[in-house]
Amino acid sequence: MHIGLLIFSDPSMEQFTGADRFEAAARERGHQLVKIYEPYLSFEISPLPEGGSRGVGVQPQILHGGEPLPRLDVIISRPNFIEEPTLRTYASQMLTAAGYKIINASPSFASAKNKITQHMIFAEHNLPCPRWGVCRRPDDALKIAQDIGFPVILKVAFGTHGKGVFFTPDAQTLQPIAEYLAIRDGNPMIVEEYIQEAQNKDLRIFILGGRVLAAMERTAPTGDVRANTSNGGTGSVTVLTQEEQDLAVHVAKIFDLEIAGVDIIRSARGPLLLEVNANPGFKELERVTGQDIAGAIIEFAVQK
Repeated sequence: MHIGLLIFSDPSMEQFTGADRFEAAARERGHQLVKIYEPYLSFEISPLPEGGSRGVGVQPQILHGGEPLPRLDVIISRPNFIEEPTLRTYASQMLTAAGYKIINASPSFASAKNKITQHMIFAEHNLPCPRWGVCRRPDDALKIAQDIGFPVILKVAFGTHGKGVFFTPDAQTLQPIAEYLAIRDGNPMIVEEYIQEAQNKDLRIFILGGRVLAAMERTAPTGDVRANTSNGGTGSVTVLTQEEQDLAVHVAKIFDLEIAGVDIIRSARGPLLLEVNANPGFKELERVTGQDIAGAIIEFAVQK
């Protein structure tokens, strides 16, 4: 079987998609993996012929690096970008319109790539999460933080691997960070409750096809609050409660993600949802659990 891996960057950044593990897992199962780099894709749409029937579907000419894109049985989408997601969904939409089957297609990943949209969906579905607020002005960020109670976490709308997440223990720390963020891009920022009892730990729960595939507890490195393993956090084996499993599966379903990394924090008032990741890393999870995550994704794509 010919399997595509849709990477939303040039080759220099493909390590954040687990491309090497996917290649090995596909080869071990007798499949051929074709890497598709979204910046190299171009689409040519021909207008309908005069008098032609409308509503028959778009059939674009698709080029990859100037050459026709080969037919593929299925494509695994790995949206490894941090920009405004609505500018990055067209490739998935065009490929779908051309008849390609895509795992984690847009618009599903778009809502997961914007942290503010995520939080709005959390609120819409009454999902348990830390107290939070959103604003543009530094003075409003300070007011929200004071209402929540210091320390708080300040987050930018777009980020990955813990980038754009700031621990602010007091007003003196928050004020200059909020001012800088307001000047830098003018985007809204999220002010979020810091959960003291979690002790800078969280859970990464990997969802595949509507079920929990694997999970680990992540611990932030000394002097940091971010437990992301890409920032030096370490993973360890954990046993999930049924409530934690149900919450993770429910969240992935709400976001319509077939592949999702759901981050949950353990608090005195139960599991709280932190974020949903549409391009979850899995190498540390494989190391900790001994599971072949890449192989499971390949097998899931083949079944689809």
